[in-house]
Amino acid sequence: MADLLTRPLLRRDEPAWGSRVPWLAAIVATAWALLAGFALCVLPGVAVWIAEGAVGPLGDPLRFASRVWLTAHRAGLEVGDGSFTLAPLGLTLLFVLLLHRSARWAAHSAGVATTRGAVAVVVPAVVTYVVGAAIIAGFSTTPGVAGDPIEAVLWAALWSAAAVTAGVAHESGLLADWWWRVPPLMRAALAGAGVAVAGLVGVGAVLMGVSLVAHTGRIGDLATALDAGPLGATLLIVGSALLVPNLVVWSAAFALGPGFAVGTATSVAPDGVTLGLVPAVPVLGALPSELPGSLTWLVVAGPVLAGLLAGLLVHRRLGPVPVPGDDEDTGVRLGSALGVTVGAAAIAGIAMAVLALLSGGSAGAERLSVLGPVPWEVAAATFGLVSVPAAVAVLVLRFRRGPADPDADLDADPDADPDDGDDVNLDEATDEPDDAGTDAEPVDAAPSAEAVADPAAAGDDPSPPPPPPTGR
Repeated sequence: MADLLTRPLLRRDEPAWGSRVPWLAAIVATAWALLAGFALCVLPGVAVWIAEGAVGPLGDPLRFASRVWLTAHRAGLEVGDGSFTLAPLGLTLLFVLLLHRSARWAAHSAGVATTRGAVAVVVPAVVTYVVGAAIIAGFSTTPGVAGDPIEAVLWAALWSAAAVTAGVAHESGLLADWWWRVPPLMRAALAGAGVAVAGLVGVGAVLMGVSLVAHTGRIGDLATALDAGPLGATLLIVGSALLVPNLVVWSAAFALGPGFAVGTATSVAPDGVTLGLVPAVPVLGALPSELPGSLTWLVVAGPVLAGLLAGLLVHRRLGPVPVPGDDEDTGVRLGSALGVTVGAAAIAGIAMAVLALLSGGSAGAERLSVLGPVPWEVAAATFGLVSVPAAVAVLVLRFRRGPADPDADLDADPDADPDDGDDVNLDEATDEPDDAGTDAEPVDAAPSAEAVADPAAAGDDPSPPPPPPTGR
């Protein structure tokens, strides 16, 4: 499994036929990612088409696949009087992974090592993906279902630009270079925000898992009631799995407090649950019908813990506490540290709002026109529940550690000479035995009076001194 995640999906040990040509490598790699992603969408429709005896034209499952592809990119579909904009984030992540890996192959094939070379790969890749999205959007249109080509192009450009840029920068080593060009305080804020978002997503995943286990019977009853058969049951399982990332984000919104909606006039939040008719999707059977009263608010401890972890990381990133009264720039001041903490919370709030926006949408008209959390509510709750614990953590850690004393070593040994390690005593050095000359004969430590009186023995004459007396 580890080898599958690390190795490229396209081979890199043998250069492709477009090797060393950036634009050609980008087009080949992106076209491969586009076709592979579309094939993933074609498989379910073709499987159903074959199971039904291949009745009807083959264009029907292909058109269904094009609509699934557009939905995964969050390009809306107009279906009758309503719209369908709910993107299964599991499938979206698969498409992003394909683009990322193909971009790495293109960067390796083109030998990208500079920002200019990266641009030469990213731009053709995005253009190729956008053209493919426009073709798929046009193919998906029928009298009853219509896709917006402009919206499809914009979302395809956004997803491809993000995934391809990350892949090229990763493969070429530019990502680390760009990261170290970011100012240190901004790097600390981004790192803290990343920890906070990861913690919130982890809290959502835990809540989602607990709810799935607690409502296993209801989920099984929904699957049984559908009576979809072996193939239909398999497709239901796959479709439910692709919706799990959406439900994880919704669960994180629940832990933050605002909760989420599963239709108009519905709410699933710690202060209560109001549900109506929901789609007959087995995974939605994990939605709670009632909550254990005020104990439900204990889920807020998860976001608070994420804020504490963010504050801890920000504190470690900022380095030593500055010495009071020291004019030299020996560390980040308390005001700047708190500013970085607030910035990390703000970035985390924006990131969670984006996740809330991507995880929600509509699934038809009337009741199902509103699904998911409200982005601005999630952003506000994230900022409040992350900034306060993170700021408290930074304050406690900075005052607990206190400023570093630069004279701590001198206070420990007041008689020590600070220059002992830099100067050499020549008199003591001459008394040390020469380890390199172990084969030479030993000489007397005290020279004779004649040798001292003789200037040649003092070093004025380059000739060697006479041998010492033998003692006879």
